[in-house]
Amino acid sequence: MGAALSLLDIGLTSHLQRQIWQGSPIDDPESNIVSSGFRALDLALPGAGWMPGTVTELLIEESGVGEIRLLARTIRELTASKGRSVIFVAPPWKPNLAALRTMNIAVNKLVWVKAPEDQVLWAAEQSLKQEGIGAVLIWLPQVRSDALRRLQVAAQEAQSLAFLFRPLKAAKQSSAAPLRMVCKPILPANAQTMNRREWMQAVMLEIDIIKRRGPLLGKPLQLSLPLQMPALPEHIRREHQARKAREVKHVVDSGDIAAFIARSRQAAFDALSAGELDIAWSELDGE
Repeated sequence: MGAALSLLDIGLTSHLQRQIWQGSPIDDPESNIVSSGFRALDLALPGAGWMPGTVTELLIEESGVGEIRLLARTIRELTASKGRSVIFVAPPWKPNLAALRTMNIAVNKLVWVKAPEDQVLWAAEQSLKQEGIGAVLIWLPQVRSDALRRLQVAAQEAQSLAFLFRPLKAAKQSSAAPLRMVCKPILPANAQTMNRREWMQAVMLEIDIIKRRGPLLGKPLQLSLPLQMPALPEHIRREHQARKAREVKHVVDSGDIAAFIARSRQAAFDALSAGELDIAWSELDGE
């Protein structure tokens, strides 16, 4: 054992250093691990939180089971506390800024990327390469195993969080993602008698971690995800609806992700005049 060398003594470049696992970072005070905001989930995650440089697969039956509320506290920590950007790549819905505000998320730090399915992975990789990125959320129904490996390498090099939303049936497929979770809603017993708001307040999320570093969980977790509905008077709600067109200031080609992060308005308008409509950036009046 006397001939063993410490990797820390070799003088690797920072690029290579990031790609070498040097033991558990749990006890490292300099660790960039981000809490999920749920104690039970943190205890189940390697490193006691979301580990930068890792792709986390969230396998869901359909969009809207509570996946954004599950990540809301993390997104709030990244945007409001750390001042980092979070990118939504190809979500199946338009991000609801009013709902995100109620979660205390800094919406001016959010970027919404619209891309066809065959360009989603490329857009995600380009997003991870930008400076100041805290997390990239990616919706991709189908993905090849080699593409998943490429996404994991991109996340590892960037040391950013990457969350990949895939259909539940993908759980049977192999994956290069180090962390995979099946997320299913748990309906309240009296769901049939509830209105929509009551139902969404009472629904819970069952999380079964089917792949992680270390042993698997003995049983799935059950998390309560309280819904903070925007409590707006009706006339204010109507005014908010009328403002929607002003909230998306410009739309540009996906090649201009870096310009978005740098808030280059000129690059956005140049792309808009060329008729390239792949990314939308939301910026709120007065914020």
